[in-house]
Amino acid sequence: MNRKTKIVATIGPASLDYEVFKNLVREGIDYVRINTAYSTKKQHKTIFNNVQKCPNKNIKIMFDIRSVDKLENIIECNPSIIALSFTESAEQVKSILKRLPNAKVISKIESVKGIQNFEEILDASYGIMIARGDLGIAVSLEKVPCLQRNLSKKTLKKNKFLIVATEMLLSMTHNKKPTRAEVSDVANAVFDNASAVMLSEESAIGQNPVEAVNYMRRIIEDAENCI
Repeated sequence: MNRKTKIVATIGPASLDYEVFKNLVREGIDYVRINTAYSTKKQHKTIFNNVQKCPNKNIKIMFDIRSVDKLENIIECNPSIIALSFTESAEQVKSILKRLPNAKVISKIESVKGIQNFEEILDASYGIMIARGDLGIAVSLEKVPCLQRNLSKKTLKKNKFLIVATEMLLSMTHNKKPTRAEVSDVANAVFDNASAVMLSEESAIGQNPVEAVNYMRRIIEDAENCI
């Protein structure tokens, strides 16, 4: 099945080994996320090598940086996709594009200021990541679903790339199967027409990275099939 909704997998200690990485690709990852806050340049090189060993799969690499000043740490990699944590203004996005004009900047919305300045951030960015973990700390937890729905609509209305992230299949960090609530969470992101859904701990440090990707792909396919 040709999936519309893409899968972003964070690569870490649990998935650096090429045999594991190869299985993640087989199960359907489309984007590799490198969280620079928790990885080394040596690990970055390993990830690049693993991606290059799968040339027919067109796996894209996304660098996640904590702040604009961390751009210096990855500039030599000439990143094509950059996720910027705690984006709170269009100026932050523009400062990255000034250094890397061809980069696709994904702005992570995870603060009150990011919500307040959402329209200007959206206009300046290639896409938006709704990072629900820190967003759920910045605002009351019960407000997160409504914010997710509203920000998703605004993002897609302007034909921007939309990633829904954080704890989508978190129980699979330890368990072989997701909970029913997690399955519904992924499916609802698909129903909201998210461009991609993301795995974090599940694929980076979890005990079942391959199974997590397998379940995410199956949930997406089934959800898309009933739209």
